[in-house]
This record gives sequence, structure tokens and C-alpha cells, in this order.
Amino acid sequence: MMSLTAALGLTVLILAVFFAFNSGLYDHWYAFFRVIHVGFAVLWVGGGAFLTLLAVRAERANDEEELATIARQAAFAGQWIFSPAGAIVFLAGIALMINTDWGWGKFWIAIGLLGFISSFVTGVAVLAPMSKRITVLVEEKGVRAPETQALLRKILLIARVDVAVLMVVVIDMVTKPFA
Repeated sequence: MMSLTAALGLTVLILAVFFAFNSGLYDHWYAFFRVIHVGFAVLWVGGGAFLTLLAVRAERANDEEELATIARQAAFAGQWIFSPAGAIVFLAGIALMINTDWGWGKFWIAIGLLGFISSFVTGVAVLAPMSKRITVLVEEKGVRAPETQALLRKILLIARVDVAVLMVVVIDMVTKPFA
């Protein structure tokens, strides 16, 4: 099964490069960086939105075990998937700006950068330390302990706000208001 996954990933990568360098609408490098920018944004924001929806479902069902599982998965995804994807989105965005003549003074660019900075700071300064604290609480007091559940609900609320910020950035990037 892993070889199928690797083959699918490689196929997508090859098609992305092929399509980018055969774009009739954009300069080849611009198209290449745009594919990277959008593809990793989908992974980052879509993954966060999906985990948020699962957390809402678990909260509504009052399923303490499921909340803890989702928080563990979110901690893993945040560190090993969302953080690297966010960095790639940021760097590809910079490359996009270098490969165009739009200029940095646009409202939509400022909103995108502010949203990225907000999410980055939230992840590093809030979500990552809280995730570590939750791990300790689960080990010391258990999943059902009131302190554990309170912190789980708090981290999932903060993550929900972070995803909302990122969704606003996506809308901003697509619509480019006040351009």
C-alpha cells in the first residue's frame, strides 16, 4: 500500500511540474510557484479544517476519548505536516511576488502576511506548548480528568480560531480585495 501512495504522490508531483511549465496563462516559474503555494495551502488549511470539524463532532457527542485522540493527531499534524506546509506556502508566496510586478503594498498581500504571522505565532507560542501540557496531563491524571478536558477544549477552541483566520486568508488570496 505504501508503494501505491508513493506512486500517486510522484504522479501528482510530475503532473504539477508538467502543467506549471505548460501553462498558457502564466510565466512558467510563476505557475510553478503558484502550484506549490496553492497545493500546500490546501494541505495546511484543509487539514486544519478537517481536524476542527472532527473536534466539533467529538465535543457535541461529549466523547472525551475522541477529543484526546483528535488533540494528539492535531499535535502531530501541527508539528510534522502543518508547520512545514505553512513554511512552504510562505516561501512559495515570496517566490510568487518575486516573479511578478504586483508590488508589496497591496491590501490583500498585507492581510495574507498578517494571517500567516498570526497562525505561526499561535502555533509556536500557544498550540505547541499546550499540546505538550495535554500530553503530560493525560499521562498524570488521565483523559477524563477535569483539568485535561478543560485544556483539551481550550486548545481545540484556539485551533478553531486559527483555522478561521487561515480561511479568511484563503478568501483574501482568492478575491484580492482592494487590488
